[in-house]
Amino acid sequence: MAVAALLICCAIGADAQALEAFSIDGKAPASLKKVYLIDVANRNAVMDSASVTAGKFKFSGNTQKNLVLGVSDGDFIALFINDGTPIQLDMNDHKLKGSAQNEKLNAYDRELTPIDTQMSSILQKARGGNLSSGQMDSIRNAYMALNEKKEARLKQIVLQNADNMIPAAFVGDLAYGLSFDELKKICNPANAYYNHPSMALPKRLYEGLKKRAPGMLFTDMTIPDMDGKEHKLSEWIGKGQYVMVDFWASWCGPCRGEMPNVVANYTKYHPKGFEIIGISFDRSAEPWKKAVEQMQMKWPQLSDLGYWQSAAAGVYGISSIPASILFDGSGKVVATDLRGEQLGKKLKEIYGF
Repeated sequence: MAVAALLICCAIGADAQALEAFSIDGKAPASLKKVYLIDVANRNAVMDSASVTAGKFKFSGNTQKNLVLGVSDGDFIALFINDGTPIQLDMNDHKLKGSAQNEKLNAYDRELTPIDTQMSSILQKARGGNLSSGQMDSIRNAYMALNEKKEARLKQIVLQNADNMIPAAFVGDLAYGLSFDELKKICNPANAYYNHPSMALPKRLYEGLKKRAPGMLFTDMTIPDMDGKEHKLSEWIGKGQYVMVDFWASWCGPCRGEMPNVVANYTKYHPKGFEIIGISFDRSAEPWKKAVEQMQMKWPQLSDLGYWQSAAAGVYGISSIPASILFDGSGKVVATDLRGEQLGKKLKEIYGF
């Protein structure tokens, strides 16, 4: 997998306390002078390095059992799980021999590499400058298409490997793109990787989503508007109309990028009763109010200016934005995080046009 493509955030868990020995006998191109042992779980931190002599290198040591590691040549990281089985690794073609689990992981790793390479190439083009808005749109669409392709494949890999530790190498990258039902499957205690440290993020997201799962009745809360007047969500939710609570912030680029779509759907469906309640995770009033005016967000706006400590974050388990919850007329959750075409599609399904 391309070096910049993989980032797994995790915390130390119970299963990670036991130490396991590892050994890697490697081959590399004669032109390569050094390779690096990478702690994937720690933002690809370099743990060790080894000189390449006559096209060969070696690593050995002890780490936490089942820790996700990698060997990097500067452009590629060959992933493996420290399960105690000696590894033979050829950095000429990035093929690995070891346990059945690690050989399977290596096959997935090499399968995903072309996608990562294409995504990196697209990002380089975007940074090149002197591009028209049309060219930037084309680049953005190409990148998003590849990202969706990668996410779809990662979901398959994770869901198909409940009996081993392979998902531990990917769940951190994937977690934010998972639906409630997908997180429920991944956070199944019966999964072999359930207690792996890399599951800390998916578990946290799952606990948050349980607070806004489809069918759940809304939780009321009090939060001030732009003039400091306090309001309850029950002033709007549960009154017979569909209401979407939109969690955003003026400093959130993806939120601002999505807002024209939200505005368009509000303009189209508000005359039929559709309402939006904006809850901002801003920390000062001025940029919040300025963004509302600039983006013509004409629906009610609320915020306690608490940033990530906003009361709304705790009540509804919000750990990333943009986020949204669509409630039906009785105040029950219909859907969450409807973005892009998904929002318009759902509202068309509700209102019939």
